[in-house]
Amino acid sequence: MKRTFHHSLPAFITIIFALCAVILVGNAISLYNNLLSLRNTTSWIEHSWDVKDRLKNVNVLIMDAESSLRGYYLSGNKTYLGPWLTAQEKIDPEFKAMAELLKDNPVQSKSLGELKTLFDKKIQLMKEGLAAFNDGGLDQIVMLAKTAEGRSTMDEIRLQVVIMESEENALLATRSGSFYQRYRIAVAVGMAINIMALLVLVLFYQLIARSFFKRLAAERQLKASNEHLEARVLARTEQLSILSHHLINVAEQEKAKLARELHDELGSNLTVLAMDISMVTEKLRQIQPELAERLQRASATIKTTIGLKRRIIENLRPSVLDTMGLAASLMEQASEFENISSLRVNTDISEEFDKIDPSAAIALFRVAQEALTNVAKYAQATQVWITLQAADQGLRLLIADDGIGITADALKKSKSHGVIGMRERMLLLGGNLTVTPAANGRGTMIDAYLPFNQSATQADAAAE
Repeated sequence: MKRTFHHSLPAFITIIFALCAVILVGNAISLYNNLLSLRNTTSWIEHSWDVKDRLKNVNVLIMDAESSLRGYYLSGNKTYLGPWLTAQEKIDPEFKAMAELLKDNPVQSKSLGELKTLFDKKIQLMKEGLAAFNDGGLDQIVMLAKTAEGRSTMDEIRLQVVIMESEENALLATRSGSFYQRYRIAVAVGMAINIMALLVLVLFYQLIARSFFKRLAAERQLKASNEHLEARVLARTEQLSILSHHLINVAEQEKAKLARELHDELGSNLTVLAMDISMVTEKLRQIQPELAERLQRASATIKTTIGLKRRIIENLRPSVLDTMGLAASLMEQASEFENISSLRVNTDISEEFDKIDPSAAIALFRVAQEALTNVAKYAQATQVWITLQAADQGLRLLIADDGIGITADALKKSKSHGVIGMRERMLLLGGNLTVTPAANGRGTMIDAYLPFNQSATQADAAAE
């Protein structure tokens, strides 16, 4: 069944992301509005307190001025006139400042105008009293005081100040109430936003947990599948290795059997044929020289065929390997290769390795045979070096040439059957084979190694 892969995000993730964005934007707007409301409320509170402070200031100024004049009337000392002079200087700037503060409030502006009229009236009365005192003394002041006009004006001023302060307090209470109402709404909205955010977080947690457990289950399933597949691969690899070793052994046995048959049957037949032709040739030499000449050529062909038969037998199963051992067979193979290929072969085989397992001996011999064949076909070399030595509780066969070398890509190709076959022979007997550039930087080095203590065991295990 064909599987369909989605290359876009699931719709629910996009919806949740959009919902999170809306919640964050709404929370930010709500916070901004709350800050604006708090700033406006704070500004109005400061405004109200400023108005009330200035009302108190003008009230204090007029009261201080009145007390200042009383002290002057009683003592006659002009030092007491300081607050009176100060009040005349500061009252107008204070009223201008309050007019600026109350310009947006028509009711308070009207009340401020009335208060300013009362203050002007009070100041005028105080000026008249001061002039009367300067002209007639304290008696004149007493006569003016009996009219009680100044006292009633002062009471009106106090009343107007109280009215304006009450108005400011009422405005402040209204604005504070409006602020607290908006604050409660903002708190409710914030709690709703937080609840929504919490719900989204819970939803995200559930999605992440579900995704995590799904991925964990998929990883476990994949791990189990990989382990099962690895076990199957290992079992199949082991089976293939056993089969490969069996096929190699069967091939070697078949080659040995074919070599014996060629040697015993074909060899004896050719020998008898050659002897009969030689006998007939001697009898016909006197009476039929032409036939004798032809038989002579046939005898030469038979001898050539016998030599070809011998080479085929040696390629199938070198007899010297069974009779004289690995070292002698490699020396003979090197000599034969030198004669056939016209390449110089340098050998370094100083020891006799006659007691090694037959499977190891034939494996190393086949590696040398395949390596020399590859040198003749592809290397374009002039010299070959063959070394057989004991190393690391085993045997090491080194074959090097001074040819053009072999690339890493060529070694990785699936059609490199020669190198693959050599390596497989070594691996099946517990050894290894590597192909690297030669030490002199030109050509190729083949390094084949077989341990002494594993070759026989590997062979026996594969045979079973």
